[in-house]
Amino acid sequence: MEQNKVRTYLLYAIGEIALVMIGILLALQVNNWNQNRIEQAQLQNYYERIIEEIETDIPVKQNFLVKNQQVIDLNKRTLNLLNSSDPDSLKQLRNTLGALSTAWSLNISYPVLNEFKNSGYLSKVQNTELKQKFFELNSVIEFTNSIDTYIVEQYLSTIEPYIIKSFNYQAVALERYQNLLIPGGPPIDYTQFNEDLELWNMVSFKLETAGLYNEYIQSLIDEQRSLINILEMELE
Repeated sequence: MEQNKVRTYLLYAIGEIALVMIGILLALQVNNWNQNRIEQAQLQNYYERIIEEIETDIPVKQNFLVKNQQVIDLNKRTLNLLNSSDPDSLKQLRNTLGALSTAWSLNISYPVLNEFKNSGYLSKVQNTELKQKFFELNSVIEFTNSIDTYIVEQYLSTIEPYIIKSFNYQAVALERYQNLLIPGGPPIDYTQFNEDLELWNMVSFKLETAGLYNEYIQSLIDEQRSLINILEMELE
């Protein structure tokens, strides 16, 4: 009878332990399920906000491309005029030289996308293609911002000092800036630019930088659209 009692108690104890372990495992499973559900809901919220942020940004980039292309065209026109060496043609520089002093930049930033990455949610993305798109977009953003920084530095260190010492800026400023300036000042002798190697190289570098910038802005737009497509499929 004593042995039967001990056996019964042991079986009872083992049963109790098993029930407790099963309960713990079930609780952990439920907790994991809830945690995954919360994370998925947060990911979905981020995806929706990122789509909204990018869709708002794309028209801004497209407008910039149009404006920057105008600067590119004017700089090309400047080089053609300088290359002609014709005094009458050189006078037309008054309509194009203003583009040299135009240093538009975007300082690209995506607050929601940055919050998404900094909060560690990128590591929770299961879709390999989507994760790769995030990395590709980030690479394009970083390189585009490096060009953006160079454009500003190029203007401050090279272009502006040259203009200050070489000619009357007001006389060649683009029309959109003329209402901010006071007409007058020393007239410009445009024939002085006939053999100006410094000006030729400066406009060439400006043209190269602006063209490269436009290429990467277009790449950025393409990457943004591609990311939106994958995010929308992920939400579905």
